Amino acid sequence: MRSVNIMECLNQIEKLGRVYSGQENEIYCNWTCSGIRLRFKGTCLLARMNAQHGEEMEKEMFTQTVKMRTLWPYAAVFLDDEETPIYSYEINDQNKEYLLFSCEKEEVHTITIRKITENAKGKLSVQGLTIEGVLLEKRLEKKEMKVEFIGDSITCGFGNMSNERDHMFYSIDENGWNSHAAIASRQLNASFSILSFSGITVSRGIGNFQWMIPSMPELYPYTDRVFQEAGGEKEEFEEWDFASNIPDVIVINLGTNDATLIEFNGEVELGIKKFEEDYYNFLEMIRDKNGFNAQIICTLGSMDYFLYDSIVKVAENFAKNKNDKKISCFKYGRMRITDGYGACGHPNLVTQKRMGDEIAAYIKQLLDRKERR
Repeated sequence: MRSVNIMECLNQIEKLGRVYSGQENEIYCNWTCSGIRLRFKGTCLLARMNAQHGEEMEKEMFTQTVKMRTLWPYAAVFLDDEETPIYSYEINDQNKEYLLFSCEKEEVHTITIRKITENAKGKLSVQGLTIEGVLLEKRLEKKEMKVEFIGDSITCGFGNMSNERDHMFYSIDENGWNSHAAIASRQLNASFSILSFSGITVSRGIGNFQWMIPSMPELYPYTDRVFQEAGGEKEEFEEWDFASNIPDVIVINLGTNDATLIEFNGEVELGIKKFEEDYYNFLEMIRDKNGFNAQIICTLGSMDYFLYDSIVKVAENFAKNKNDKKISCFKYGRMRITDGYGACGHPNLVTQKRMGDEIAAYIKQLLDRKERR
């Protein structure tokens, strides 16, 4: 068995999503479903991983006894083209080794590690590998398209593994691999990245009440501003390499938390106007960073639709003003009482699966229309 630092084998590793290495000798996979993929020939492979815990949350929403819990990230390990992970575990320590694969006789496999919890709920890095065998030259997966999903807790898969509506966040209840974004990507045979953050908005709002966390336009240009700020880096954030990662489709599901922000402020008309201005500016940012070939789909659902008409209005104005024929809107089906709810009233697995089916079908239809022209 030999141990290698992960930075020594970068040429043999495929990075998945927005991963950040910075000046440390490790690869941070903080965004939902971000990770690494490698090819391996041998009998045993382990990864040395490191975790930083997230904020502590109350155990239950409606209880008089406040119980606090440390939030650790979860990772999943996939073998070859299997959709079901062979391992899924909580990363709750530093410099700890986790088994990725073992067998009695030498075999060749592709191994994928993905973080399945969100950026805000704990950080995860891969520091090194312990190998009984050899790493092989990386072979990039041949996918039909590349899709980027931008969203909030719904896109993270917040609480989707639970059927208890009235409790708050547990890391074990969030599985981004079972979010509608990842489900749709598998149906589309697409490579994908997820940029999502629970509670996030498009606008910081108006008046005295400013939203407590950064807005998505403040995070979007950077690889991982959340991580860099948490580490005390306040001035220079690493800009994301958009030129090397241009998606074919960009799906935006934002506005649910903006509706809550508008309600808190009480100035509904002014709040809606500010949201529409900021959404328009965000679309400009997305086009500026990604060019004009990607299809942009402005969606909303499945928890709240208060701002959907505003989103349609902004998208139509943007398309007209910019002569942009690759922008459209899509409304997810509403949550159904009969399907149940996940934690804190979020979509559970049933709803996430239906949302994934819906957006995958819409993307197929959209691209089919494009090809027929």
